[in-house]
Amino acid sequence: MNKILCSILTLALSGFGLAVQDPAPAGAKLLSLIKSDSFREADRLASTLLKNPDIDPATSSLCGLAVLKAGRIEEAERILKTAVELAPGNPEVHLGLGRLARIRNDNDAAIPHLEKAVFSASLHEEALRHLVRAVKERGRTDDLRRIRTLAGERYRRDGQSLPSWLEDAFIQVQDRKGKQLYRMEGRFESLSLPLVLRDNNAQFGLRMVSLKINGKKEYPFDIDSALADFLTVSPQLAEELGLSLTGNATATGVGTREARVRFAVLDKVEIGPVAFYDVPVRVADIQSFRGRRKGLLGTGLLKRFNVTIDSVKEKMILYPLDRPDLLAADIDRKAVAADIPLYIFDQTVVAASVGGTPEALYILDSAAATNLSDKPFFAAHIRPKLEPGRIVQAGIQGAGGPQQTLRVDGVSISLGPLAFPAQTIHEFDMSALNKIAGRYTAGLLGNPLLWPYRVHLDFKAGRLILEKR
Repeated sequence: MNKILCSILTLALSGFGLAVQDPAPAGAKLLSLIKSDSFREADRLASTLLKNPDIDPATSSLCGLAVLKAGRIEEAERILKTAVELAPGNPEVHLGLGRLARIRNDNDAAIPHLEKAVFSASLHEEALRHLVRAVKERGRTDDLRRIRTLAGERYRRDGQSLPSWLEDAFIQVQDRKGKQLYRMEGRFESLSLPLVLRDNNAQFGLRMVSLKINGKKEYPFDIDSALADFLTVSPQLAEELGLSLTGNATATGVGTREARVRFAVLDKVEIGPVAFYDVPVRVADIQSFRGRRKGLLGTGLLKRFNVTIDSVKEKMILYPLDRPDLLAADIDRKAVAADIPLYIFDQTVVAASVGGTPEALYILDSAAATNLSDKPFFAAHIRPKLEPGRIVQAGIQGAGGPQQTLRVDGVSISLGPLAFPAQTIHEFDMSALNKIAGRYTAGLLGNPLLWPYRVHLDFKAGRLILEKR
């Protein structure tokens, strides 16, 4: 049946200049693992298949995608660049290349690849999710209408209507026809914003900044680099602003309950002298809002700048993304303790080693007061090294409320050459969070690793730089 569908799709795509080749039987097994979000199993199979010098281009493309989803980004890039030369019309190779471009904060490069990936027989929905995000972030509403037409054609080919998540994405901005989403106005060389500590926790805790919304007044926003979106606002803030809400969805995170999510668009968001216009946002009923008129500031906003967060001087400094020299001039290179790759796998993501385990990718979460280790990764790599008495029951608090986990104190965490001794980690099932983003992370690293340093997020070069005080 799959071969019949692929043959039909090959004919259908001939008008688009795309040639689709069936993968070998082993490639079909790999595709099944990728579709089921079995990231580690797909990576193991891909590693085996890549040892065959006669691997076909279609299977090689899937291998590159599997390696990328497993978190080995540079290796995936090498595989995908070779595969696209051999099979330039393969949709899966363009899915991988499009995702690579998004990881490196380049939506202009990602969009042409993702448009080709939409014609994948099996992975078109993933391609559309990333394409819609990339097009929306770039902000051209005319492009969004074009993508809606493309998506409709793709789903009609399978006798299906557009899924609700896709309809919601377009309905959210349907009254902004002809406008540029996230349009930014205001010139600056550096923009210093005062940091406010939540709950008066001077060492760690959440850092907040104030943003002026819809020209009315300023509201507090937690700096949350684990949030993929530009902004998320509380239902109480949405009500005070009189926002028109659309769509229905749920958000999954730390905690035992899912949160209801609606969608809205802000007319104006002011950050000092800088203003963004026509800003799509999520309205989420998460427990950490606790009925307050506030919000979360996510990676979708941060990555439009280069950023320094200084928790001691209590300020966040924004630099123009196209002036990396301005951030570089503010860094004392003699005091740099770590300078490591920073990826945008939706959230900010870094490579780290926890408790002497193999290096893996971890979500970097400026809004988290602790560290998490994926449950199977914990069982395979961390638990066997521990005395049983060191593992205790404990609780963590997240957007979904409290949750019981296993905790271990006194664990060393390494970021490049920098070691953090005596850290606390919690065992946590990352499967839901990883499935949403479509990639594997072995856990989450919180702000106890960040706030002892001046934190520089170089989104232009893709670097996390920790500077000693």
